Amino acid sequence: MSTDCPVGVAHQVWIEASISWFIGEFGRRPTREIVLPSPELSDGRFTGTPEQIDGMVEVVCELMRIDRSALTVELFDREDEDEEAARKGRRAVGHFYVRDGRTVIGLDVTEASDAAYLIAVIAHELCHARLLGEGRITADRKDHERLTDLLTVFFGFGVFTTNAALRFGETGRGFSVQPLGYLDERTLNAACNDGYSRLGYLTEREFGYAMACYAWLRHETEPDWAGDLDPGPRAHMRQGLAYLSRNARPGEFPTRRTATVSVSVRVVPKADPVWLGGLYLMFEPSEWPPDAPGHRAL
Repeated sequence: MSTDCPVGVAHQVWIEASISWFIGEFGRRPTREIVLPSPELSDGRFTGTPEQIDGMVEVVCELMRIDRSALTVELFDREDEDEEAARKGRRAVGHFYVRDGRTVIGLDVTEASDAAYLIAVIAHELCHARLLGEGRITADRKDHERLTDLLTVFFGFGVFTTNAALRFGETGRGFSVQPLGYLDERTLNAACNDGYSRLGYLTEREFGYAMACYAWLRHETEPDWAGDLDPGPRAHMRQGLAYLSRNARPGEFPTRRTATVSVSVRVVPKADPVWLGGLYLMFEPSEWPPDAPGHRAL
């Protein structure tokens, strides 16, 4: 296994500096507990009813320390998607905004029966609430969507958001999940010549290294939850841990002394809804280069 960092220097510095900033904002406590899929998510009992979705939102709010009573949840389906976004090969699966001073998140119910996938979307939108809604950053910050993806890892939902980051589907549909076994995702895609869809704003390698940094902060060099990650990001995570073990002291990052994150806060209340963040499912062609302590169950 290579002991090089799985991401480039600029991305490495951004990930490490951002996580260090998270510690300053939220403390180390959120990194002590990872949320893992429970058997109940795949036994057929979760069908994505509005009541079940609301219950899931409530659980995720509790784990993220968000007041559910201060949150409005809107459900929409694919028919409501923005036509221009659809033409560009993407569709909204979640959104976040503030209306009359109240936080609103929207969730696409098209694939709501896929509980693990839905949790990934909920986690992303609620991380918007922790960052944008609490005035820690503004939507003017160019990396605010990527920072939101990264915060899902810090709050323990990285298994869900990492696994949802790259999904495969039949060429004509583009939405169904295909079994991956132990093949690398891009290799499987090239072999099957199918299209795939990507959720979120971090790449598979970035998620993998972020998960390595998460484990490193928890002093886990061989986390027992690694098996819950899909094969591709799991390999990147293990490579990242090998790199960190050679280049940093336990619980610290290699670039910790030089990297900084500049954050400006500007809160402007408005009466009308203000679109602040959205999560999109992006559809890509099949010609992707093939080389291009404790936990919670949810």
